[in-house]
Amino acid sequence: MKQYLLSYIKKRQYILLIGDILVIGFSLLISYLIRVYLTRGYLDLSVMLSKLNPWLFFVIFLHTFSLYLLDQYNITRLINIIRSSFMVVMSMALASVLTSGFFFFFPKYIFGRQVLLINLMVVSVFMVLWRLLYTEILLGRIKSKRLAVIGDGQSISSFIQELSTIQNSGFRITDICVPKKSGSLEKWPLPSYLNRHKNIIDLLEFNNFDALAFDSTTGFFSDSEIRHILKLKYRDKAVYDLPTLYKNLTGKVPLNYIDGHWLLNSDALQGEMNLLYGRVKRILDLMLSGLFLLITAPLFAILCIAIKLEGSGRIFFIQERLGIQKRPFKCVKFRTMVEDAESKSGPIWSSEKDSRITRVGYLLRKSRLDELPQLWNILKGDISFVGPRPIREHFANKLTETIPFYGLRFNVKPGLTGWAQVNYDYAGSEEGQLQKFQYELFYIQNMSLFLDLLIMLKTIKIVLLGKGE
Repeated sequence: MKQYLLSYIKKRQYILLIGDILVIGFSLLISYLIRVYLTRGYLDLSVMLSKLNPWLFFVIFLHTFSLYLLDQYNITRLINIIRSSFMVVMSMALASVLTSGFFFFFPKYIFGRQVLLINLMVVSVFMVLWRLLYTEILLGRIKSKRLAVIGDGQSISSFIQELSTIQNSGFRITDICVPKKSGSLEKWPLPSYLNRHKNIIDLLEFNNFDALAFDSTTGFFSDSEIRHILKLKYRDKAVYDLPTLYKNLTGKVPLNYIDGHWLLNSDALQGEMNLLYGRVKRILDLMLSGLFLLITAPLFAILCIAIKLEGSGRIFFIQERLGIQKRPFKCVKFRTMVEDAESKSGPIWSSEKDSRITRVGYLLRKSRLDELPQLWNILKGDISFVGPRPIREHFANKLTETIPFYGLRFNVKPGLTGWAQVNYDYAGSEEGQLQKFQYELFYIQNMSLFLDLLIMLKTIKIVLLGKGE
């Protein structure tokens, strides 16, 4: 998890966030100076300094949250300068509305409408300028690290394709080496610009790269070659095994690059379970599910009426799912499909534009409000707020046969939302489930309260933007 959080892309996101915080705070203080000058005709720094209180940090939080909500920490979106600048201004306007709405209930700490109006103009200009500077310097001029890859032809070809889909990965493959023991390169389509090396020693002596990634599952390294590879780290070169590098860049464990030995040797899966994490998580589940059930009670009534008005049928959809250690439980959701949707077809994957979904059901799925009754499942302990999504036994049996290590997901309690749900689109096929399981395996390796909080924040953004399944 630490390596994922310190990857090339994440580091640039942190720099962007820190810069945003400084610019927003500076803009707020400048706005007060302007307001004081317009009122008194002179600058009074003491007034500005008097506003350095905890509420200032809350306003900064609202601004950064608005940027996050409108996906302005997605580095790939910054490349389109015009669109990015427009969205930054929209984010600042949203933050001003949220600030005004919040401080309406706390007049003692009100920032003043004139200050907020001045700040909207000031912070918009400063933020656009800062982000243009950021894009030009940190995204435009910094060169990606030259990456050398050692492995068989299939692994290298697959990794090149995967890396090409990751924008701003921070790496570009320049050299490859396929040892004789692993077969020929001829049948694999590889770009002609790559430097090909006959053996590992030849590659290491060439030494014209910044980082090295190697396939650790093939077992064709000699003791001498291993010693040479280990020396690279002490010569200012990064060294990764291929699955770890891929995991750090994408947040998912690549099943096509690993085997059981790789999983067994993983630091995250060694040692014993963190019992304190499990207990704290359960306490939080109980407190939050109880609180949300009370808060959303009026919404439950409205949704029940809406489902009934659309047509006859049950309000709640109750289906048996598998929980931890494959123990079955009754999963409760609002019904989003026509009654007895599988009476003729039997168990089939639901698709994003499934004709069986009702009009009210479509809105419920889009907003994820159909999941609200599962708060009861959380309260009972069937599921948690965060974890792999519970699955039906029919599909679980099929996927266990086709997806390596799929049974690992049943060693942890399923969740209302999860790492796969916030990182991958709708998965209405076995291939989609394979992709999701790679994210779930990353979560299983790195379970922590911090990762759970990160997933909850991502879930809130998805729900508010209407990007639910």
